[in-house]
Amino acid sequence: MKQILLTLVLVVSTTIFSQVRITEVMSNSGTGGTADWIELTNLGSTAVDITGWKVDDNSFLFTAALDLTGITTIPAGKSVIFMETAAPLTDIPAFKAFWGSSVNNITVGSYTGSGIGLSSTGDGAVIFKADQTEVTRVSFPTAANTSGKSFYFSYNADGSIVDNAVVSVQGTINGTLSNQVTLTSTNALGNIGSPGTAIVLPLNASTINPSMKPWRLEGRTLKFDVLPTQKVEVYSLTGLKVSSHDSAREIKLEMKQGIYILKVDGKATKITIR
Repeated sequence: MKQILLTLVLVVSTTIFSQVRITEVMSNSGTGGTADWIELTNLGSTAVDITGWKVDDNSFLFTAALDLTGITTIPAGKSVIFMETAAPLTDIPAFKAFWGSSVNNITVGSYTGSGIGLSSTGDGAVIFKADQTEVTRVSFPTAANTSGKSFYFSYNADGSIVDNAVVSVQGTINGTLSNQVTLTSTNALGNIGSPGTAIVLPLNASTINPSMKPWRLEGRTLKFDVLPTQKVEVYSLTGLKVSSHDSAREIKLEMKQGIYILKVDGKATKITIR
């Protein structure tokens, strides 16, 4: 019996750690922009404890890897950012200000130390568990001619790469489990990417139920698992436009109680404001 239980634990552990993937990297932010950063996405259906995890560049060596700090768990279906900085207390708020409202609810951690720097002439990134097990790695080409644009990676259900180091452009890049709806940063440099927002469909809406809405209404606040690609519009039942909102992770609806029609990326849904 003990042997059977041990086997089950090992299988579950392997499944959990195979959920996390590198889904985006920025190796050449616009001149005067923020530091290099890496996005990790939990493609699975359970949260993953990343305590003690490390990152390295294209030497792909655990002995050269640096600690990932500031984040200990990645929730199911969510993305987090780790940026290269020795001053996270000032640089993380600056990063969020640079990208604007699209990263309001994104968790940002950091790493720092010698020997790692995501080169604009081509590089790689790898993530290790504390026990030196490799979790995920990617490589990407030169970014010398793509300043201010991130590289994006999407995956199949078996963890294999679908889109490998795609240069971000404004719009949607469709993967199998993870998509990207890219945005232009609030900062005047106009960087393009989707930090912290790799999952477009929530996991329970991917292959099981693709029609499930990637948003929810909590009180008077719309919360999006997917950043809309168009303005979010609200109409009265008679067809009169009541309000229009720019894409954001959360949108506060300021209107009277009643029933309305919500339009998100061309799809209309009836909602009730209480």
